[in-house]
Amino acid sequence: MEIKPEELLKKIKKGEELPHLLIIVGEEDYYRKQLLQALPEYVFAGVEPADREITIFEKETSLPELSATINSYPFFCGRSLVILSDEKLWSRGGKKADNQSAEDKKWEEKQAEKLLAVLGDVPDYCMVVVNAKKLDKRLKLYKSLAKLGLVCECATIKLNNIGGWLQEQARLQGSSFEPDALGLVMEYLAPVDTVPLQLLHQEIEKLAIYTDGKKSWSREDVEEIFSELPEVSSFAVSNAVANRKLPAVLELLAGERKKGTYILPLLGGLMFSVRRLLRVKELADQGKGAAQIQALTKQNLYSVKIVLQQCRYFSQQSLREALLEMAQLNIGLRQGGRGYERLEEILVKLLSSEKSAGQK
Repeated sequence: MEIKPEELLKKIKKGEELPHLLIIVGEEDYYRKQLLQALPEYVFAGVEPADREITIFEKETSLPELSATINSYPFFCGRSLVILSDEKLWSRGGKKADNQSAEDKKWEEKQAEKLLAVLGDVPDYCMVVVNAKKLDKRLKLYKSLAKLGLVCECATIKLNNIGGWLQEQARLQGSSFEPDALGLVMEYLAPVDTVPLQLLHQEIEKLAIYTDGKKSWSREDVEEIFSELPEVSSFAVSNAVANRKLPAVLELLAGERKKGTYILPLLGGLMFSVRRLLRVKELADQGKGAAQIQALTKQNLYSVKIVLQQCRYFSQQSLREALLEMAQLNIGLRQGGRGYERLEEILVKLLSSEKSAGQK
């Protein structure tokens, strides 16, 4: 049986009955940490922390010791919680099934049989939590565990799907994001590979306090509060570049330089922005509309419409030249080359070039 992290958290907080075997799997630490923090209070409701019997297996786990721990009656409070976080219990070398050697696969099959023999009959007084960042769904172990207990997948959330998560977090605070506000948050996050859910959650809590019961959050509210996101500084510079505001670009760069902001992440954000402008410009020049560009680039439609407006200020040639020069600067910085001065030169050249929407 499978359950979403939000649903499992609700059940835990309400004290609803759960199986004695939980499998928390996935690389999203935001949910994993919440679940693991909530479980002791669920298992030991009314029991003083000093009397709670919690055992965590993190490394060099012995299966006989694990079995003895699970099957030993907890005399102090009559309940016990066992957390298995030792990835070596179910994985050899951390390789995916497709890349494993025959020896590794044989080892994992035998190991799965041994582990299932231990977890197949968890006593009523014990709750066992398998805390696995990676567990291949195709393996017999995963399928068997899913039959024995409850599987909660804490998968990372992709940027394309973050809108629903953001609105749900706002709903829990008694509010909602206006379209422009939601779009701005997604613009902030556009350059990132992994969405920082924990940091977003903290900013949303601050936003709820700042707006003091406001039923909908505006773009201005987001601009005022979402200052802790590391992507915000890069976004401000990139946005000024995309809107061809040279004085603002120079002022923002000077501010980041004064603060001692490390230039490489800032440069990475700018390269992402320029690369996106170029890609949308190329597709727009081919006659493609916003919906077609959205489908091809996998961006959200709100962002595509904004970039479509911005890319009219540039030619494909000027964007390509700027992107090449930034790439060369990136290499130079890693070899001890000039930083902010050279970046200013590149951006002054880009933003001083002749505006020609039709130029290829």
